[in-house]
Amino acid sequence: MKSLPKSDARFAPPAPAVAPLPFLTVDDLFWFLYLYPLRFLAAAVPIGLIHSIGGLFAFRARERREIATRRMLAAKCAGIARDQIPRIAGEFLAKSAIRMLDDLVVSWPSFPRKLRCSGIQGLEHIERARSAGQGAILLTAHMCASRVAKRYLAASGYPILSVRDEISEGDWWGRFGRRNLAPRRLELLRTIIGEAVYIEDRECTLKILGRLRSGGLVGIHYDGSSGTQSRPWSFLGAPRQFSTGIFDLVRLSDCAVVPMLCLGRSSDFRIVFEPMLDIVRAAGREEFIRANLPAFVESIEKQIVDHPEEWEQWMTI
Repeated sequence: MKSLPKSDARFAPPAPAVAPLPFLTVDDLFWFLYLYPLRFLAAAVPIGLIHSIGGLFAFRARERREIATRRMLAAKCAGIARDQIPRIAGEFLAKSAIRMLDDLVVSWPSFPRKLRCSGIQGLEHIERARSAGQGAILLTAHMCASRVAKRYLAASGYPILSVRDEISEGDWWGRFGRRNLAPRRLELLRTIIGEAVYIEDRECTLKILGRLRSGGLVGIHYDGSSGTQSRPWSFLGAPRQFSTGIFDLVRLSDCAVVPMLCLGRSSDFRIVFEPMLDIVRAAGREEFIRANLPAFVESIEKQIVDHPEEWEQWMTI
């Protein structure tokens, strides 16, 4: 008897059943409050009052604090005292809640008059980089005050092109949230982020080089996982893959690389520009990466070790 090909649809195993989405989830309710009443409140009341609402974000604080504590302990990073980690985890969650509320503040056109910068240190390093005419990459970690600082700098005459992944939709929605709230969240995040280029864009590299060659500033969070090519290096006590695309940008543009640290909240934040990194020149791409990767990683790792409660990525590391 002639057998039928295995690809025949009649003999294919049945597809696993997919549970239907609930109509409404707890996250939907949270995002509804965040995107509508809280956002409109952020435009009308003082920042201090907005920050006092941070307790609304604590409905899962215990679970998240335990996760953050475990991941900080697992990092085994010299410089972060292990007996202080539970306290640091609590501060991290409180600052994360404030960061979400600060996002609402900067989502309105009136945000410049509400922000309170307590100081900018090392601005001469940016001026020096811009005067050379090759632009500068601002090397940062995901600190809670990063968005506030970037929007403040842009409003002060230092626009920054942010390089990032495309914003994901998320998988926490119910049917109501996916239909009505997810598009609104995407619109809000694009407003908050400001000027950005996404690595999924085929012209991403050209846009970045264009900004650098015009003497502009480009912001890159080097603790992220973006990029199609990477190299391993030790980070917070464990091996981690780091994107190598940034080194192509530096080689092609001959731009400066300036570490930037942002700390605080919208009502009291400060910005620190560190001296330009000493870029080691090399004949080939691989040699250039090997020569400069350690300094790039060390720069952002120091920011995190010095200010662990300000780093946003403890929940994803």
